[in-house]
Amino acid sequence: MAVAGQALAGGLGIREQSASAQGASFAGSAAGGDLSSSFWNPAAIATADYGLLTESHTALISADFDVRAESISVLPGSVLGASTTEVNDRGEIDPLVLLASSYAAWRMNDDFVLGLAINSPFGSKNKVDNQTWSGQYHFRSSELLTVNTTLMASYRVAPGLSIGAGPQIQYLSLNIKANPSGGLAPTQGSSEIDGDDIGVGYTVGVLWQPSEWTSIGLGFRSAVSHEVEGEATASRGRLTTGTFLGTVAFAPVDFRAKLETPDILTFSVRQALSTTTRLLGTVEWTNWSVLDEVDFIAASAGGPAILPVSPGQTVNILEFNWNDGWFFALGGEWDYSKSLTLRAGAAYEVSPIREAGQRKINIADSNRVWLSAGATMALTAATSVDFAYTHIFFDDAPIDSLSSSPGTATTPVRRFVGTADQDADIVALSLKTRW
Repeated sequence: MAVAGQALAGGLGIREQSASAQGASFAGSAAGGDLSSSFWNPAAIATADYGLLTESHTALISADFDVRAESISVLPGSVLGASTTEVNDRGEIDPLVLLASSYAAWRMNDDFVLGLAINSPFGSKNKVDNQTWSGQYHFRSSELLTVNTTLMASYRVAPGLSIGAGPQIQYLSLNIKANPSGGLAPTQGSSEIDGDDIGVGYTVGVLWQPSEWTSIGLGFRSAVSHEVEGEATASRGRLTTGTFLGTVAFAPVDFRAKLETPDILTFSVRQALSTTTRLLGTVEWTNWSVLDEVDFIAASAGGPAILPVSPGQTVNILEFNWNDGWFFALGGEWDYSKSLTLRAGAAYEVSPIREAGQRKINIADSNRVWLSAGATMALTAATSVDFAYTHIFFDDAPIDSLSSSPGTATTPVRRFVGTADQDADIVALSLKTRW
C-alpha cells in the first residue's frame, strides 16, 4: 500500500521510496543494489536472483513546519476594499506521516526479469493547527495523494548491459480547503475542492555493469497527465459580496482541471573501492516546470444565487510557475561483516521553488541538505532488514502569496507575506524476502 505523505523531495515529490537507499541519502539509488532501485530505474531488477523476491519499505516522517504571518493585504480594486493588516501570528503544520512502498521480481531466465512496484511518488498532507489564524483565507488544509503501480521488465542485451521498461498507472486525488469569507466570518466552514483521476505514463532505463566493481544506472520516469474531475462545495457559508464558495445559497459545482506530475531523470553510480567498501553517487533532474498553472473549470451550473456559475467558467486557479528541481547525493557502504552492511550519505537538493512569490503556505519548499545513516542486516539466508535515519535541514523560506475567491479566480484579491521555518526527521525500515 502507498499512503500520502508530507512532500519531502522538491515541490510535491516524495523521495522516501527505499529504506536502503535512504541510508545513503539516495546516493546510488538508480544503480541497483536491491529491488527498490527499480523505482528510479526499471533495468535495476536485472540484479534479481532466481525465484520470487519481495521487498516492503516503510518510512515514518516527522516534520516541524511553522509559518509566521507578517502582513495580510486585501488588494486595491478588490470588491472587498483595499486594506493591510500587520500581524505576527503563526500557523503550525506538524504532520506525522507513514509512507509505504512495495516491490516484487521474478527471474524468468538468465536474461529476462519481470517486476512490480507500488509507490506514492507525489503527495502532501497538511492541516494548520489554528483554523482561525490570519492565513486562513489562503490555506486551512490540503491533501494530495498518488498511488502509482508500475509493471516492468528487464532484458540483458549483452553481458553486463541490461535495459528495462514498463507502464505506470497512477491514481491521483486532490482536496483543498480554505476560508473564503474575506474576514467577515473567520469561524465559518471551509470552501472545498475535491477530485480525482487515473493517468498513465511509462518508465525506461539502462543498467551497465562493465565489471564486478562498477554499476552505472540511468532511469527515466515520464510525466503523467491527469484530468481531475470533482466537485466544489462550501459548508456553513455566509453571504459575502464578491465571493463564490462563501455564500449562503450555494449549489455544488462540478469541475475539471488538468494537472501533470513531472518527468524524473536519475543517474547513479555504485563503485567498489575494495571487496567490502563501495562509493555511491546520484544526480537527479525533475521537470517541475511542467506544473505551471492549474485551472479549475466548471463543468456544470451552480454556485450562489448572487454569483451563479456557468459551465466553462473558471472557479479557481492554482499558480505554481516552478523551476526544475535538482538533487545531488554522495554516500558510501561498508560490509562490516557477512551479515551487516553499514552506510551513510549526504545530499543537497535544489528546490523548484526559489522565490517568495512561488511559495504557498502549504508548499513552502526551499533548498535543503540531507544527512543520513543506515544499515542492512541479514536475518537468514532468505531474509534481511534495512534501517535508515535522515535529518533534513531547510533554508529559510519567505512567502509572498496571492489568492482569490474562487468566484473571481482571475482577479487576486488577497496577499499573504510571511516566512516558513521547517525541518524534518525520517526513520525507515524494510523487509526483504526470497521465497
